[in-house]
Amino acid sequence: MRILITVWLTLLTLVSGKLLAEEPILTITYQGQQISATYQQLLARSDLSITTETPWTEGKIEFKGVSAQTLLAWVGAKQADLKVIALNKYWAVIPFSDIEKYNPVFAIQKNGLPMLIRDRGPIWSIYPLSSSGELNNEVLHSRMVWQISSIEVLNP
Repeated sequence: MRILITVWLTLLTLVSGKLLAEEPILTITYQGQQISATYQQLLARSDLSITTETPWTEGKIEFKGVSAQTLLAWVGAKQADLKVIALNKYWAVIPFSDIEKYNPVFAIQKNGLPMLIRDRGPIWSIYPLSSSGELNNEVLHSRMVWQISSIEVLNP
């Protein structure tokens, strides 16, 4: 029985991973155009790891994903704010001044593993809170949106 359960869980993990890799997990909108991105596409563009503590996790965690600066370059935008929208429709605007100063990451991995919805995934906007005491504040916390499903690039 234990072997059967192990086989079933392994198959479920493989199928889930395949679906995660092939289905779009993010929609980016800029100047009326939409880009849909899968986990694999975002992983290929991942350029930043931030190791930090957050108010919602224990200890320092490594978050890896696409930096906000890379996302702007990907869509051809310059000096734009980002409206980040979660699955539950919560949203926050990450101003360009934050992107310039802190370059938050749109994390798709937590400690090397894909982030699942039940663990604040598939995408979570992360600031390097541990790098400076000034960053650990409610304003930046409100911009650390989890379960991100879409990002709107706002015209400057």
